[in-house]
Amino acid sequence: MNYWLDLFTGTTWDEFRKAGANISGFRQSRHNIASKINPGDFFICYLTGVMRWVGVLEVVSPTNDTSTIWKDADFPVRFAVRPLVLLDAEQGIPMNELEGRVDFFEGVQDKGKFKGFLRGSPSLFKCQEDGRLIHDLLQKAAKQPILRPVDPKKLARKPYNLFKADRTRGKTTIPAKVTVPEPEEIEQ
Repeated sequence: MNYWLDLFTGTTWDEFRKAGANISGFRQSRHNIASKINPGDFFICYLTGVMRWVGVLEVVSPTNDTSTIWKDADFPVRFAVRPLVLLDAEQGIPMNELEGRVDFFEGVQDKGKFKGFLRGSPSLFKCQEDGRLIHDLLQKAAKQPILRPVDPKKLARKPYNLFKADRTRGKTTIPAKVTVPEPEEIEQ
């Protein structure tokens, strides 16, 4: 059993939950990493923009499900999941509460970059104890929620910009969309 990072925006988290919270997906470019995920592993869900940990999903199996879940992206590398904890952003665990407690946020020097851990998902937790800690904190938050307001603009934020570009395949040029991620905002 391993812990993996599963990144969401406020919008994709809402869409995932409205679709039944039973299929999580990743970009095709993450296929090789995702192939290492096994049934019984856990996805620890993080909301970019508002910098909150909001969920724990148990991986059931890879799936070929192609149903429409997300409006702005497909995320075709998919897994059937069983939700163990699903929190609203306002109930999530703020990243600042993990400072000094996890490998990717040992201190103020890691703030904002978090050793690159939050740059893409799925990503295996380097220290599995970090995944267990966040899992435990999320279970406690589900039982005893603490409401912390979030900025609606940050909740609606898209963590990337879409650009049109031309892609060459052999002698053929085809239009493509590329994304450029923005750096994670530092919570004040």
